[in-house]
Order: sequence, then structure tokens, then C-alpha cells
Amino acid sequence: MWDIDFILGVGKLISLVLCMVFIEGVVASRPNGKWTGLLLPVIMVMLSIWVFLTWKNFTYFILVFCPALLCCFIFYICRRSIKNGTALSLNQDEES
Repeated sequence: MWDIDFILGVGKLISLVLCMVFIEGVVASRPNGKWTGLLLPVIMVMLSIWVFLTWKNFTYFILVFCPALLCCFIFYICRRSIKNGTALSLNQDEES
């Protein structure tokens, strides 16, 4: 049978990853947010390398590196949509 602590831990992990990716998307989708949008993916990649070098455990590395790759992907998608002009702007007035 599944342990309730394990299920709660997985739920916390998923929630943290979703919040991190959402924040990355908000920061990277700003027109002037190119460099600030790069901060989180770079920090997460460096943290994943540090985790691997410290604990020499591939599972811990993957648990930190996968969200880092997801943040890099979100950054790329947001910056591409701004470059193509398909990004939504928060400054646009709603048309009534």
C-alpha cells in the first residue's frame, strides 16, 4: 500500500515545480524580461550540477535538472512568442 507521507511529498514536489514554471513564464513573457527570465533557469542548472557533485546521486540530479530544463523550455517559448509578436500584452486595453 502507498504511504501517505510519500503521496504528500509527491504532491508538494509537483506543486513547487508548477509554481516555479508559472513564475518563470510570467517573468520571461515580459518584453523587457530577457535577462531576468534567464536567472531562474541558470540558477536551477547550477543547483542541479551542485547537487550531483555533492551527493553523487543521479536521482537527486534528475529531480532538480528536469524542472530546470522545463524552465529553459518555458523561457524559450516566451521569448519566441515575443519575437514573433504573438505574445499577449498586459498593457492592451480590452475592446468592448
